[in-house]
Amino acid sequence: MQGYKGHIGAREGSVLLFTVLGSMLFLQYPQYLVKVAGPAAWQVALLITLFGMLFALPIVALGRRFPGQGLAEISLEAAGPVVGPLLTLVVAIWLAAVTAVSLRNFTETFVITILPDTPPSVLVLAGTVLAVFTAYHGAETVARASYVLLPLIAAGVLLVLLFSLPRVDTSLLFPFWGYGLDRTVTGALYYASMSAEVIVLLAMGHAFRDARSLQHSSLRGILLFGVAATLTVVVLVGIAGTPLARQDPFPLYYLARLVYLGRFLQRTEALIVMFWILAAAVRVSALMYATAISLTGALRLPDYRPVLFPLATILTALSLLPKDYVSVLILDRDWVRPLGFAVLAVPLLLWVVALIRRKGAAANVS
Repeated sequence: MQGYKGHIGAREGSVLLFTVLGSMLFLQYPQYLVKVAGPAAWQVALLITLFGMLFALPIVALGRRFPGQGLAEISLEAAGPVVGPLLTLVVAIWLAAVTAVSLRNFTETFVITILPDTPPSVLVLAGTVLAVFTAYHGAETVARASYVLLPLIAAGVLLVLLFSLPRVDTSLLFPFWGYGLDRTVTGALYYASMSAEVIVLLAMGHAFRDARSLQHSSLRGILLFGVAATLTVVVLVGIAGTPLARQDPFPLYYLARLVYLGRFLQRTEALIVMFWILAAAVRVSALMYATAISLTGALRLPDYRPVLFPLATILTALSLLPKDYVSVLILDRDWVRPLGFAVLAVPLLLWVVALIRRKGAAANVS
């Protein structure tokens, strides 16, 4: 595809996916896990990690079969000039929805926690401009930005979790299976689509140096996200207990407000807010780029950059449609997350079709 330059290695790809997924831990997603499993929310996090890695296997297989190609190119070659672009368009529409919801979601959290008098439109516009600027410079810029910023974000979150450990009451993590084994497993299956953003790596597959880099990035990024999610819900439930953890929509912000070490360390929520902003910027930038690159491929356009500006305008308008934060949560939980399974089915379908039609580098070698 014209207009692309630069490459992504396995480390940058892993960090990029981890940042895209891990930024959701700043939002209401730990609350979702506590609601479905109570004290066993950490088990849901582990199961989500396992399911997510399984769902990523078709992406790994496609990367090996079509090295150096992204979703649009793979769809075109594997499924043909009609069905292929349609499948890519489905992914692009879902990515656009995730981008719009993420923009509004982060905006509402900032308004509720620290900027109550700021109109959401101002924050949405600022986030969109930053995302367009980063995405305009390509996948390597997005990946390198996450690679540089992750140590700061991770250090801030680990600081909060570490100093929260003395407050943890392990008895609050029992009974072991929470509300029951069946509810734990079914809840994990429902929210397994939290890892659907792994499709972002396939969308920018042409940016990876080789198939092994895409493989390691996909699996390692999901694994890191699972570890972070497990630690977060363990500390959250161990301190707040299930009833309070089910109600608080901003878990890391809640934990940060509890950190107090005399005059040496206090008001750490200010750190969380800063890292909140950095994580949101990386997530929205990566989603914006993946949406533009997929839409460009589906429409068979030569360059993704001219698509960015009209796409950003549309997504900004769409993100402002929900009337309040509750509407955003309902849209995300009841529509965007379940539709993530349909998006995860696209790589599996393409892989099966490629096997049947004997498409890809592996078929050519054989």
